[in-house]
Amino acid sequence: MNLFKKAYDWASTYDFKDIDIEYASKLALKMLDDCCQMNSHDREVFFNIYDALCDRADINLDDDVNHLIKSARDRKTIYSKPQLASIVHACKEEIIPNMLKVHMKAFKKLVRTNLDML
Repeated sequence: MNLFKKAYDWASTYDFKDIDIEYASKLALKMLDDCCQMNSHDREVFFNIYDALCDRADINLDDDVNHLIKSARDRKTIYSKPQLASIVHACKEEIIPNMLKVHMKAFKKLVRTNLDML
């Protein structure tokens, strides 16, 4: 099984805490703005997690930020649509000051540990 499918399948059933879901969205926004320091392979892994969260009926991602993320990309790419890049950037600039690194690092570690990426 490839890692992208493994990530999607894992996220489809994992019992995430609310803070994990929040930081999955924040990380997706950072990746779309291309300000994340991850390589493209890891970004694709994390977008597969985000996509799985979007597909789950038990997780509500019905807010402005997640609507923007879903509109700004299609699932075939890890990059923002050029026509929405400035909006993604502005949204990210507004969100970033409220992000706590400890939560972002914990979310990334959760994913990497469960997918044997450490």
